[in-house]
Amino acid sequence: MKARAISLTDRLAWVLVCAMVFSLPIEKVVMLAGFGTLTRVIGGLCLVAGLAAVAARRSMRRPNAGLLLAACFVLWSGATYFWSVTPASTAARFTTLAQLFLMLWLIWEFCRSQARQWWLMRCYVYGAALSSLLTILRYARNQQTYYRRYATAGFDPNDLGLTLALAVPMALYLAPRCGRAWRWLVWLSGLLTVAAVLLTASRMALVATAASFLHAVFTWRESAPTQRVFSIAMLGTLVLGALWLAPSASRERLATLHTEITRGTTLHNRTQIWKAGLKVFKRHPLKGIGAGAYPDAVYPWLGRPSVPGHQYTAHNTFLSVAVETGLTGAACFGLLLAALAAFIWMLRAPERALWLTTLLVWAIGVSTLTWEHRKPTWLLIGLILAVWATAFDRPEKERA
Repeated sequence: MKARAISLTDRLAWVLVCAMVFSLPIEKVVMLAGFGTLTRVIGGLCLVAGLAAVAARRSMRRPNAGLLLAACFVLWSGATYFWSVTPASTAARFTTLAQLFLMLWLIWEFCRSQARQWWLMRCYVYGAALSSLLTILRYARNQQTYYRRYATAGFDPNDLGLTLALAVPMALYLAPRCGRAWRWLVWLSGLLTVAAVLLTASRMALVATAASFLHAVFTWRESAPTQRVFSIAMLGTLVLGALWLAPSASRERLATLHTEITRGTTLHNRTQIWKAGLKVFKRHPLKGIGAGAYPDAVYPWLGRPSVPGHQYTAHNTFLSVAVETGLTGAACFGLLLAALAAFIWMLRAPERALWLTTLLVWAIGVSTLTWEHRKPTWLLIGLILAVWATAFDRPEKERA
């Protein structure tokens, strides 16, 4: 009876982890009054079930260096409250990071086998496909998020673009490892994702999605003919969509990529925000100005945004971490990324190709977005840690 109870609590926690990951690309579509986003509600239930499972079996997975570095970053971010220029913002950011760390722990604790890792990736790919379908439906109804740009409800087009781009290398990896029926579903999900990226008209997401096809390059020699056709079809959808097939408004915006990089107004505005952030960093290099305090810290140089209710964001995750948490926080975050890169390098070739590509896609995307407190970032960290542990920790693999 006791063994059965332990099995049931573990299984319930695992199902809720899968549901949580599935909900990430659609988290803001469903808002529950008094509770917040769908992902937050599922995450809360998942945490309760996870703690119950750990208590029932009276054991917990031993943390590795990556998990400890993530904990250090979160704790240091919380410590910046004591000298933050906006303590309320820092308290809110620390609460978010603490919740994200719990999500990371749940993935670490319950994703102990390769089969479970594949299921989490499937959940994310299918969630991205549903989000893509909702974006396409909004386009069909002309429900613009911004001027002639589209995203599923509650999402900024740039954030959605990177959220979807991260699903592309996962789809390329999963397709040849699924049964025939599941394979077709993964292929369809990948095509929907690429189509939705085009509708966001996010130039950063276009570059990040294009980079995701490095996975096909890395694995081309070992790939089956059908997998090569699938990769070409997805890449062709992206290229032809950007040139001819996407709505004219999306194509016109995407076509300004080179001009925007060299002398565009958007880049100019962001460089002004980056320069202001660097000035703040020079004044507080070691401890930073407080997690989440970037918007208020740059007001003396940039003034208040012209749009009521808007705030400046760093538009660069690495700069945001350095300015808000100083060299100490940046060191924790940088060591975490270095550990992830080292873990990836030690994996077998197929997994190394997947996670190297996915980490590169993330790095491209967050160079123009503030994503250190976004759920897909922490999902990526959790999956890499889980994959590495499964590959090199035999006792854990046997118990999973």
